[in-house]
Amino acid sequence: MADLDSLIRLKRHNVEEKQKVLADLFRQIERFEAKKEELLARLQKEREALEENLSLETREYYGRFEGVIRTDIERIDAEVAKLETRLTIAQDEMRDAFADMKRVEIVHRRRQEEEASEIKNKESGELDEIGIEGFRRKGE
Repeated sequence: MADLDSLIRLKRHNVEEKQKVLADLFRQIERFEAKKEELLARLQKEREALEENLSLETREYYGRFEGVIRTDIERIDAEVAKLETRLTIAQDEMRDAFADMKRVEIVHRRRQEEEASEIKNKESGELDEIGIEGFRRKGE
């Protein structure tokens, strides 16, 4: 029977690589979400400043500022949506790779158990044969 240790190492490496991809995607999403929160906080701060200063010039500036911030937030939301799609695909690939690794590990464990059982049965048979031969010689 073929030794599956190297195949198991390969499958485990494959799973680890997919975990790294997943972690990277999660980090990217977190960075975008943090940037979005930062923009929203900045927008809120400017809105509060606008309420203190009711001049026409300030309102005009705020209107343009809010438009730019909203555009940035929409862009971030679009990027997060793309990343979430990639994340879903990566999670599916990760599950498949993990399941594949587990199948190989199970086959390997069963083969080892079968080999151990065969060795035990062979040793038991040899010991039985030795016992029978000893009994036969004693009887002569």
